[in-house]
Amino acid sequence: MCKYSRHFYWEHLLSTPRDPWQTSFITAGSAGRALFVNTVIIDYRRNTLDNNWAGYPDVKALLGFLQYLHLPLVFYHTLRQNEEELYFPVCSSDEFLNMIADSESRYAPVMREAVLELNGLWKLDEEQCLARLRDFCRCFNAFWRQNDYILNISLFANTRDIAHYVLDQSEFPEVLEEDIGLTADQLFHLCDNFYREPLVRRNFVKLLNHKIGCVI
Repeated sequence: MCKYSRHFYWEHLLSTPRDPWQTSFITAGSAGRALFVNTVIIDYRRNTLDNNWAGYPDVKALLGFLQYLHLPLVFYHTLRQNEEELYFPVCSSDEFLNMIADSESRYAPVMREAVLELNGLWKLDEEQCLARLRDFCRCFNAFWRQNDYILNISLFANTRDIAHYVLDQSEFPEVLEEDIGLTADQLFHLCDNFYREPLVRRNFVKLLNHKIGCVI
């Protein structure tokens, strides 16, 4: 059984100093299969903006993060409208599904379907799993892009895809260059060096979190 498919693995990770939403878990040996994820919560009613970048060594690690950590976080925040702070419910998927059912929220069927869909991806190979995860994120983002509440998950299979995405989303490239301190050419060069330079690999996700930020 894949270690990432067990919620105990993620519970243990939460007890360590490494923040699963803002950390790169990519090693030199896994760089070629690595995936990056940008997660966003925008809640205008509660003045919440939570934006994070993380890197995972392969698609099954990313699947585990989404199923056991991120969906419980954002869905719990959605269910608990009176709570200002983000809170993570430490529980298994079955326990979380029961929590969703007991909530009687109008979003409960959508939440249940999302959790079950991710749970069904573990049996797929990596290529199939990534394709299904991309489809999942497209549907998820479309549904949760509401007037006063936005949940967004963006997946990237390589660093150059991130650069293209960031530049395409920016209305004013010159402002982006000033914000991140890099021209477009320098950004692409940095992305290429992720796969060659250990220092860049160690600090790439930090740069995404501190310089790129929210680009949806």
